[in-house]
Amino acid sequence: MKDDSLILKVHGLAAGDFLREQLTTDMDALGRGQWTHAVYCTADNAVLAYLWVFPWVDGILLRLPRSAAPAFLAHIEPRIAGRNVHFSATNLCFGAITDGKPQPEPILYTAGGSIVLIGGVCGITPYIGEYHVAKTLSAEAWYAARIRAGIPEIYADTAELFPAAILGFPKIGNSDIAAQHRHLAVTTIRTFATGCRALYHKHNPAGVILDYGWDKEGCIIQAVVEKRYLGKPLHTRDNSLPLTFRTVTEK
Repeated sequence: MKDDSLILKVHGLAAGDFLREQLTTDMDALGRGQWTHAVYCTADNAVLAYLWVFPWVDGILLRLPRSAAPAFLAHIEPRIAGRNVHFSATNLCFGAITDGKPQPEPILYTAGGSIVLIGGVCGITPYIGEYHVAKTLSAEAWYAARIRAGIPEIYADTAELFPAAILGFPKIGNSDIAAQHRHLAVTTIRTFATGCRALYHKHNPAGVILDYGWDKEGCIIQAVVEKRYLGKPLHTRDNSLPLTFRTVTEK
């Protein structure tokens, strides 16, 4: 997999407390030896970054798409305000394999060598390491597996478009009222390609594509879709192929 992930290390005496203040997540999970997902939001509760958060031997690791990192760092680092907190980019690799027996618990564990395996992701086993292993999934297969596991991704061009509740995090104040009318949704189609993210029902804006990937079942597309357009044929500006989305909780 040629993944565009960047893994940041956050370290310093105040790193844990600082991230607890800044991220929307259960930081106590790290103390229990678990990893977790988190979102970092702007003052009006728009998601600027969707993060994977890992306890590490000499700090805390944050995984996010490389394209989303500059805006995230530019927004969060000024908030350090002199505390003993430091962000640094690592050279660690992030990938995923299908080992047949993924660990169901959200923990980190080793299988020999310098590769750390990530449990708790349905159907696959992501990993962190100094290099990519031979059986690493292709980018397209990884995206498909992540979408099937119900995990979103926020890139630079989809940052600040959604409140946290749409991506599965608790509601914060009154700004998440709009989340009641938009849902994280998926659809599967035999083949698909687009250079656009905006979805339309006829000529009406209906949603935004977050990501898509391919596996043996076809192309799976993840999007945020207006509730009233779920189950209806949607399309992008550059592809008239109808796309019918369902929420990620539907079967």
